[in-house]
Amino acid sequence: TILEGFEDFWNCGISFGSVTITIGGILGFFLIVLVSWWMARILQLLLERELFDRLNVSKGIPHAISTSIYYVFIALGFLLAISYAGFDLNQISLVIGALGVGIGFGLQNVISNFVSGLILTFERPINVGDTVEVGPLMGNVSAMGLRSSKVKTFDGSEVIVPNSNLVSKEVVNWTLSDNKRRLIIPVAAAFGSDPHQVLAIMKGVVEQHPKVLNYPSPLALFEGFGDSALNFRVLFWVHFDESLTVKSDIGLQIYDALKESGIEIPIPLRMITMKSDSEASDDR
Repeated sequence: TILEGFEDFWNCGISFGSVTITIGGILGFFLIVLVSWWMARILQLLLERELFDRLNVSKGIPHAISTSIYYVFIALGFLLAISYAGFDLNQISLVIGALGVGIGFGLQNVISNFVSGLILTFERPINVGDTVEVGPLMGNVSAMGLRSSKVKTFDGSEVIVPNSNLVSKEVVNWTLSDNKRRLIIPVAAAFGSDPHQVLAIMKGVVEQHPKVLNYPSPLALFEGFGDSALNFRVLFWVHFDESLTVKSDIGLQIYDALKESGIEIPIPLRMITMKSDSEASDDR
């Protein structure tokens, strides 16, 4: 019958010592691996988009938990698939141990990135969505894996960064604990200007801007006497994603306020000494 023919086909295979490999075992192996991956992926998405979105948990914990569960499901499915295919797990462990030594020497960078990925997952110094600066690279972390992470720069490009670089090198995380950023705008006023008036104008402009944070409070400082101007600077805090536009707005508003008050922003002076041909020949 058809059922008996299918059963004969499913059990057809070859033997190597005590190990028998059948067509059914091979197909079952790939089917179990595929189902395990599919279930792990579905569970990861459910945890990240359904459960953890409704719970008040710290940033990075949902990714760490869902990623751990994902790889545990994959590993269990792989072991189950090997067992179903007819291999003895004790024998497989010996083979994997022997191969692990060779792989460790030949793929040191891969192993290093894998271990670094585990460190990033559980220590959480960097999370998906953080704005980071790695050397000349600056952007938002769009994805994190066990081997590498993706950083989408503000120019629109996506850069694949090995996890070992994120662990072993200095990384600036602008949004790890919060998304506040301090901005500094230097201002110069001509000699003869009232420094108290300049400080009041600068601080007033900053305090009136709706996107400047009240805490920490803005601070206007007189830095000292320059070669051709009185030097000031104003410090204030804003949300990181608004820093560029706010800095531009406040800089223009300070310029307009100083201009309306009659306070000049000086032009740096440079002294150039001109020598005649006769003076140049005398110097020689």
